[in-house]
Amino acid sequence: MPERVIHILPEQVASQIAAGEVVERPASAIKELVENSLDADARSIAIEIRRGGLDLIAVSDDGCGMGREDAILSLRRHATSKIRDASDLEAIRTLGFRGEALASIASVSNLTLRTRRAGDAQGIELVANGGNLESERACAIAPGTQIEAANLFFNTPARLKFIKSTTAEQSAIAEIVQRLALANISVAFSLRADGRDVLNFARATSELERVRQVWSPKLASKMLAFSAARAGLSVHGLATMSQESFASSRTIVTYVNQRAVRDKLLLRAIAQAYQTLLPRGRYPAVVMFVEMRHSEVDVNVHPMKSEVRFRDSNAIFDVVYHSLRERLSNQTSLASDPAGFAADPTTVARTETAISAPIAIVASHAVVEIASSVAEVRESLPLARHDIRPERPLRLVADTSAVRAEQKPLGFGFSRPVEASIPSAGVPMYSRLRVLGQIFAGYIALESDDGMILVDQHAAHERVTFERLRAELRAGGIRTQALLTPITIELNPARAAQIETAMPELAAMGFDVERFGPSTIVLKGTPAVFGPENAARLLAEMIESMHEARGGAVMFEDWLKQLACHGSVRVGRILDAREIEELLRELDKTEFKSNCPHGRPVHIQFARGQIERMFRR
Repeated sequence: MPERVIHILPEQVASQIAAGEVVERPASAIKELVENSLDADARSIAIEIRRGGLDLIAVSDDGCGMGREDAILSLRRHATSKIRDASDLEAIRTLGFRGEALASIASVSNLTLRTRRAGDAQGIELVANGGNLESERACAIAPGTQIEAANLFFNTPARLKFIKSTTAEQSAIAEIVQRLALANISVAFSLRADGRDVLNFARATSELERVRQVWSPKLASKMLAFSAARAGLSVHGLATMSQESFASSRTIVTYVNQRAVRDKLLLRAIAQAYQTLLPRGRYPAVVMFVEMRHSEVDVNVHPMKSEVRFRDSNAIFDVVYHSLRERLSNQTSLASDPAGFAADPTTVARTETAISAPIAIVASHAVVEIASSVAEVRESLPLARHDIRPERPLRLVADTSAVRAEQKPLGFGFSRPVEASIPSAGVPMYSRLRVLGQIFAGYIALESDDGMILVDQHAAHERVTFERLRAELRAGGIRTQALLTPITIELNPARAAQIETAMPELAAMGFDVERFGPSTIVLKGTPAVFGPENAARLLAEMIESMHEARGGAVMFEDWLKQLACHGSVRVGRILDAREIEELLRELDKTEFKSNCPHGRPVHIQFARGQIERMFRR
């Protein structure tokens, strides 16, 4: 065997390995270069690419620039102006700091660096190929820095095998630029691809204005501003109303101390805040900024700095979740606009008529997976801001056969309309809109100054029932109504044993259940919201769902949804005037009301301008 098998890698090979960690694709290189420009206090950053960034990446800024010695050192590995010793890693305040990005990019491209400080008479131009500095000369350049990286990965063909199509790489670059632009509203950004303007963001005066630039005025008009703070920690941002959703979570953008991160903790807090607001598989659009002491977060856990580690993750989760939850509980006021930007009037009218939304029953993330008793779950449920129990119960008859003869379909000219009384702008209420009638025995038509609203009666009643049951559960348990004749339910022995262990949870949900023999249970009482037949069928469904239950608060939330759904008036039920009025009043009292607990919308708005355009007026 040879005496020595361990050796030191050549500098160029080591740089290429480092490049594989930091620069995995053109978008990664652009992220590093733009972050360096931001650290240099640039006010304008221009990016140009060719063939998805493989042929050329050019980033120009008007930042502080560098002198000759600093420019030469910047192309060497582990060279940085942002940290001096190990103690600086405990409180990093800059976006770039690792001292690898520029050297890594230079090692896998033909790189040209031009830079000049404002006080220098002339700039310096450096040319490096594959990491080797080949030429140096003076040049004429405005204060700032220009970096061109041509023929990316020309000397690492293995990396080229994993590069996607030009369109995909260009899309990834545009997304990176958008994320950086959202966090730096005082900086102008532009992106050109193959000689064509792709993005152009002027300096903005507010985060809402930048959202309009990056996403769209229509989406920005449907966003809610939220904020919360505690000692050493603050959260603020913009989030879409509950009636807006998207197929991908890429519309959720989170920042920690202005650094764009993809943190699982933050994403989970946002997802739980929207849990009963959106259908499964749908996501909101959120731009969220977390500001905290730099010593409380470690940003040096990933080569590309896209992940962080929090010292107190529980505190972060709670502030993020509750800030969104409180904001979503009242969606009557939209994000303010210091710049006075005027969006499309019909869009604004349609959005401002969207009324408050529901929110999830969510336990603290630290106990969701381990809560197994009723006491644990009750402690984990967030407290309501006020009692939502109605002064008198909403009485909607479940059995339509007994009242069908007295009811008549409601239509235009309904004899007892609710008086139209629109409150101050931005705070509409269902019960104060004029009732036009009920259509298709399932939808209540309302008229406002801005247009027409159709309310799904089942979704509306389901939200009211859900919030009422949630309040009862939080107060000690859902009210139980004893059955005159107990109902026996046959199960297999294994399932019967499982039910016996879950009897405290079932009792909290309003079911009085006893074990009767090895494979039989007896239902002696049911939630007061339904009759015996509905309750027995629902109990059977809940027992079946226990096989796939995730346990703890999540199971309680699923059960509450089932109870609310089964205990609510259905589409096909003709409502009389009193029932419509009572439903709308109780819906207005409900803290979260523009979506049912499953995420379906309670109402749909038809703007007046939209209706008039349909008639070509």
